[in-house]
Amino acid sequence: MIFVLLLALLIPVSAFAVSPMDFAGGFVLEAGPGHSLQRLELPFAVYNASARADLGDVRVFNAAGEEVPMHLRRVAAEPVPAVSLPLFRLGPVRGSGDVDFRLQVRTSERGAVVETLVRPSAGESRMILLDATAAPSGLGALRFGLGGGDTMLRVAVRGSDDLATWRDAGGGVLARMEHPGGRILQDRVELSGRAWKYYLLSADQDLSGLESALGEAGTGQAVRRFVPLAGAVVESGTYEYALPAGLPVDLLDLGGDEDSVVGVEVFTPSGDGWRSAARGTLFRLTVDGQRLAGPGLPLRGTLPRLRVAMQGTPEPLRAGWLPHELVFMAQGAGPYTLAVGNPGVQPGKDLLAPMLAGGRADAPMGRAVLGEWRSLGGEGRLKPPLEYTKIALWAVLGLGVALLGAMAWHLARGMDGAGRA
Repeated sequence: MIFVLLLALLIPVSAFAVSPMDFAGGFVLEAGPGHSLQRLELPFAVYNASARADLGDVRVFNAAGEEVPMHLRRVAAEPVPAVSLPLFRLGPVRGSGDVDFRLQVRTSERGAVVETLVRPSAGESRMILLDATAAPSGLGALRFGLGGGDTMLRVAVRGSDDLATWRDAGGGVLARMEHPGGRILQDRVELSGRAWKYYLLSADQDLSGLESALGEAGTGQAVRRFVPLAGAVVESGTYEYALPAGLPVDLLDLGGDEDSVVGVEVFTPSGDGWRSAARGTLFRLTVDGQRLAGPGLPLRGTLPRLRVAMQGTPEPLRAGWLPHELVFMAQGAGPYTLAVGNPGVQPGKDLLAPMLAGGRADAPMGRAVLGEWRSLGGEGRLKPPLEYTKIALWAVLGLGVALLGAMAWHLARGMDGAGRA
């Protein structure tokens, strides 16, 4: 009997099944029609309600309060495929009419550009022809190597499949500027519309500072989400911010809409102090009516607390992340509940992971809709969990001491009785 009691004391609480009332609250979850598997992009509200950095307290229950299989996966930021594009420099063209490249460009049997007969004059190049015949279909952007000193170019891009008829394909500002607080670099031009075999880059200035060109394939990636940061002043120019523990922040950028250039350094907790985690320049400028925005400052890991020191006029900031996707099985009657908020609940067994492995990850699924928040177990579920293992060990130790005391007492009584006899 004592042995059974000891085993019961050592069983962790997480081994027992959980119910919706084990969580602080949850969101109503409506499943889309026609599919057993449902998907939902986790909004900021779910991250904010979670009490665990690993989101281990996220669960889905049906209307009967039964837990249903679910899986959390990151919508990964896959590297954007890029290919080097052959670059041909052309001279300035007089007038505003189109250039008839059919008589000035020689191509191979496959359509690749072999040479151009239009040469830059006096060492100046205001037009560049890019050969994208070997690039993957659906280029989404052009990226350039900017050499030399400070550069600021407004460029236009046109596309063609026959080197005769050209259509607008995009445009933007290319910039490279060094300043005491860091560097401003904008080396990417977004493309719009369909893909073309050839691209013609033109500007009102010399383009000889463009040393190379890459074509980036269209991404189709998940959209990065942002949340504005509200912080407290630690000291002059330094602010501290708090974020949900499970929010996978990977980017710091300027908030608001005003033009600004700010040097920033990010610090994260380290022991009793703070250590530098990243530094760079955040910028947003308007040049000839064209918005020039920086890529932001990449960050790593979860950042429940961070400090940001700003060089220059302090500006509002925002944090960006690529969200998780929740996949669950619409098992049993709805509506369903996405329950969250219990630091003591351990991650459940992932029964859907094998089903979603390999090529089945993109299988057709319904689109679930997240509804209103409602209280379940209440705020008390957010308290730090009791350390049941320690309690059990102390209980076992106390029970052992009590048993030893009882044995010693019985032994002493026996010896006393024997002595009297």
